[in-house]
Amino acid sequence: MRTRKSKSVGIDRRAALKVAAGAGIAAAGGVAFSRKARAATTLTIWTGFPELVPYYKSVADAYAKTKPDVTVTLLSSSLREMEQKLSAAIPTGTGPDIFDIGSGISIKFIEAGLLDPNPADVDTYLKSGAWNKFTVDWFTQKGKTHGLPLLEGRAAMFYNKAMFKEAGVANPPTTFGELMEAAKKITKFDATGKMTRAGISMRLSGQGSGITEKFRMVLEPAGGQLIRQTASGKWHNGFDNDAGRKALQFYVDVVQKDKVDDPKIPHDADAFANQHAAMLFREAWVIGEIKKKNPSLDYGVVPIPRWDASSPYKGIVQPWGMYVNGKSRQKPASWDFVKFLTQPQNAYQLTAMTGWVSRREGVDWGPLLKETPQFEVFVKPPANIELFADPILGPWDEIQTRIADRLPGMFIDPALNNNPAKVAEAVKSLATIADNILKQAGIYGTT
Repeated sequence: MRTRKSKSVGIDRRAALKVAAGAGIAAAGGVAFSRKARAATTLTIWTGFPELVPYYKSVADAYAKTKPDVTVTLLSSSLREMEQKLSAAIPTGTGPDIFDIGSGISIKFIEAGLLDPNPADVDTYLKSGAWNKFTVDWFTQKGKTHGLPLLEGRAAMFYNKAMFKEAGVANPPTTFGELMEAAKKITKFDATGKMTRAGISMRLSGQGSGITEKFRMVLEPAGGQLIRQTASGKWHNGFDNDAGRKALQFYVDVVQKDKVDDPKIPHDADAFANQHAAMLFREAWVIGEIKKKNPSLDYGVVPIPRWDASSPYKGIVQPWGMYVNGKSRQKPASWDFVKFLTQPQNAYQLTAMTGWVSRREGVDWGPLLKETPQFEVFVKPPANIELFADPILGPWDEIQTRIADRLPGMFIDPALNNNPAKVAEAVKSLATIADNILKQAGIYGTT
């Protein structure tokens, strides 16, 4: 859930964004908008998702009809840049009143005492049945809740129906073995041997922890975990084993042995929308990219395959929250806006406008599914998928980021091709990184 794009709102996810000096002026890095020239209260919101800008603006417009004395200003940037901005600003009291962020960053603020526990009315609202128990527990630390759920990153497999038909592949794969066989049939090369169409677009490069996040979409179905908690509450790596070796071997085979993806060709949502790849593991926002860039694309969305016929389906889920800065001078007004933002009608609007899915209960998804049936696996996921999520730990982001620094080189390292011993050695080196970070944090243990 690291590099994302907008859904049919005309804003490129990679657009360089910049805050405009005047309220109500949109520019390349942020948007400021005002319902009143002189308002009694000004709330600032920061987001790492530029595609949420139109959504926030729309909700602010609706909010202003009941609270015309409130002005809302918004800053957006790339996600990684926003994480850095928040990490620098929140401790100094110069940050926004409200921000959205993932647990890898929010837990650091919570542990540092920079985010207050939810006020009583917000705590009651969170536990009122508006969200399921999994989501409520996610926002609960040591018996106290922090923030409110905004959206959920849930990955599935996108597949190009026309490419499948052309290659004689009747159905989307249900196992990783079937996936590789389908990908080999669909991949294309030109006369020089250059790949022109990937069977599947994997995350082979990039910046930040997203590479490891995508690696886990293969690791977990194979039976592993990046880190595993013991009965004593301690943590250790959970992939220096057969599952970890299978997962890394799959990536090496994708690039080197079976050659169904290549780091040199287009990747991710752009590649799928523009028909440079036949399959992709990604979240629901890709539906928006397709509507914007290739609305006639014939495609489907199904759960990520099982490792084999005897394995369970696994699916990553990542709740994403809205938080009020512990040093904000506008806490009551900020919480009032956040509660309004998360009402059912706004939850529906979030998905319809941006492609990101809200897990808010009480939302009628019927109209959305009638228009875009590909959303079904996201808003009404099958019950037989075993969900996994990020552990809410301070060192978690560092673990993923440090491992992500190493993975791309391993995918293309010729020494790992058809060499199980070298693959095992590489996996062990990654596992050692995870364990060393856990040791430094004082939470490592194996019993």
